[in-house]
Amino acid sequence: MHLFCEPLSADSGDACPIRDDAGRILARLWRQSISWACSDGRLELFVLASAPLPLPASEASEPVASALGRLHRAVAGTGALLLLAQPATAFGVERILLAAGVRLFGIASDADLSCWDAALSAGQPVFGVRGTVVTNATRGDALAMLSALAYGNFHCEEGLHLTRCDETPQGVDLETEAPVTATVVVRGGFEAAHMSGTHLVWRDQGHEGYVRLVLHNAAGTCWTQPRFVASHAERSHGHH
Repeated sequence: MHLFCEPLSADSGDACPIRDDAGRILARLWRQSISWACSDGRLELFVLASAPLPLPASEASEPVASALGRLHRAVAGTGALLLLAQPATAFGVERILLAAGVRLFGIASDADLSCWDAALSAGQPVFGVRGTVVTNATRGDALAMLSALAYGNFHCEEGLHLTRCDETPQGVDLETEAPVTATVVVRGGFEAAHMSGTHLVWRDQGHEGYVRLVLHNAAGTCWTQPRFVASHAERSHGHH
């Protein structure tokens, strides 16, 4: 079944609904909003979990990185996830590696996109969240959605719906109802290719570092999550 949720929605409060294809609420994620003024900037973050958790209080004298570190330690071992809502505001491209350990970035601007690509280019396994999160799961509960978010087994939709999304270690195979234009983004945020149509297939060459796709048409936009690409040499070494 497909599961849908909107972790960044201002309407969700502390309970983020998880819906099925028919729009029925199957479960809810517990969501705690963090908005802390730190000594060197502002930390905007959501904690996502299957049940409420005790969290530390803010300390205005500490820098953003220290505040993030305390929250990371507070949720360690609980299965909860940290969603950094404004990576460009909290750190910027030059300091984004201070967010190491955060698995989810909220993407609301080109500056946030640049932070995401900088983290990915450094080998950090970070997944981007915007609009509606869509995943294919065998059960419709909070743990299934948390697992999808933790491992990047989802894509994000804003008006543009994928009818099929198959990812393998070698590439990705997508289908849409109406024609789309897709941009293939690789290491460094470089646009490696453009494709168009209703059935799009990308096969890795082995040098991309990572691959993520951005799809557009008149209905809206859709983003796939990055797939880290092993070089041909690494693949060959793994066979020995």
